[in-house]
Amino acid sequence: MITVYAAYNVPFDGRGIVRDFRVLWALEELGLPYDRQWIDAGKGEQRIDPNRAISPFGKIPAITDGAFKLFESGAVVNYVYDKAGKLPADLESKARLQQWMFAALNTIEPPLLDLLLWNLFWKDRPGRDVRYPEVLEVCKTRLAELDKILDGKHYLLGETFSPADILMVTVLDFGRIEPSVFEAAPRVRDYLARCKARAGYKNAYAKHLAGPAAKAA
Repeated sequence: MITVYAAYNVPFDGRGIVRDFRVLWALEELGLPYDRQWIDAGKGEQRIDPNRAISPFGKIPAITDGAFKLFESGAVVNYVYDKAGKLPADLESKARLQQWMFAALNTIEPPLLDLLLWNLFWKDRPGRDVRYPEVLEVCKTRLAELDKILDGKHYLLGETFSPADILMVTVLDFGRIEPSVFEAAPRVRDYLARCKARAGYKNAYAKHLAGPAAKAA
């Protein structure tokens, strides 16, 4: 059975955005059984064993599946969908899916993560008055571009919910710290609401960051 190395006691309101949520959501969508190995992030347990033995950079999430070990949220989400037989079979469809998974992590996430960091942890950092408006503008540009892409689409691939949507929604949620980034992106706002209305999202959200006192999945 899959064991997710999941965080609790994080030093900010990280529910739904700490990256292990992506894995929990994928598992809930797929209905795969799993267990959790709770990692106290407030004490830095992610940087020591047993997590460090799986995740060499000391990050969350990581998983074990029997003797198999895997880290990086995008890789883990892809793995569990593949394990469940839910990835496309043909080459072009698989590439199209991976295109959007990589776009979420490589194009949309970096500026939105910067935005989150400047708001939560870097408020007193020198140069914020210069850098923050630049980051904010990049975020607005990316969301405006995504808004156009979502025209006429329920999800990134059309009518079919996919692991790319899990990654994209959790990335977009970094922007909740600065609601103005969504003002000119109504389709993105609707897309977020639509994805968050799914049972898999709600089930994962209820369990996220719950800690060792939580009931088993």
